[in-house]
Amino acid sequence: MRKRRSKRDAAIARNLTAMVLVVLVLGTALNATGLIMPGGSGPAKTVQSITMLPMLCYLAAVWMIHRAFAALARGDAVEQIVAKLLVRVGTCMFLGGLLRVFGEPWLTRLALDQPWPLANFDVAAITLGTAGLFLVLLARPLRHAAWMRAELDAIL
Repeated sequence: MRKRRSKRDAAIARNLTAMVLVVLVLGTALNATGLIMPGGSGPAKTVQSITMLPMLCYLAAVWMIHRAFAALARGDAVEQIVAKLLVRVGTCMFLGGLLRVFGEPWLTRLALDQPWPLANFDVAAITLGTAGLFLVLLARPLRHAAWMRAELDAIL
């Protein structure tokens, strides 16, 4: 009964994250193509394209969460799913934060060949990157615990 309910909850969460993912992909596509903000010169479009790079990392994180919910809905082992999810989402968040803080200014400086700040001190991006790094580090003990549980299950 409990397992069936958790599978159903995971299926609902999978469908909800799919809807969120579709909205995010459409919003990103509309923003990247300039349909939301038409016009603008070449340099403005270049800067707009560069600022979309962290969003790709965050979209990948939402995709990983969607895949994890799908695996839970299939009934896969929770410990292994969570350990993999933490590494993948943490990596995406960390890379997105790095791109926002350091990648955007450096790429903009290279693309426009003009003076540009060396870093964006965006507190939200720094927090996301730091939280992502924490998730990656947290996954190691969870992976070890999943391995130990599998060993104990094999013995018993």
